[in-house]
Amino acid sequence: MPYMLHRAILGSFERFIGILIENYAGKMPFWLAPRQVVVASIVSDADDYVNEVVAKLTAAGLRAEADTRNEKINYKVREHSVGKVPVILAIGMKEVADRTVSVRHLGETETRTVALDDAVAAFRRDAAAPDLA
Repeated sequence: MPYMLHRAILGSFERFIGILIENYAGKMPFWLAPRQVVVASIVSDADDYVNEVVAKLTAAGLRAEADTRNEKINYKVREHSVGKVPVILAIGMKEVADRTVSVRHLGETETRTVALDDAVAAFRRDAAAPDLA
């Protein structure tokens, strides 16, 4: 009589991740997204502030990345939008001088400028996983 042993330690986990990706069409909620925030520089003179913003977001427990490549901001926004990043922060010299960030949410066309500390606090609230119980 033949016997078969089947063991899939991560099989159900992989299926669950696949279901999530299919359900959200790659556009994960902010608290679940692997990259929550991308901070993109408009000009190379703003790179130091971009890195400071990323450090502050990371210290707050958010998954943030810097994009300081020498590309046009429209190219960066389009690329990260296609990559389904929930929030893109654009940093130019005006934002550096005012210590603010220009916030654009995925799926929206308009941006708004807010103070850095207010943005970090709002993102921390959004990043808290909902109570599913």
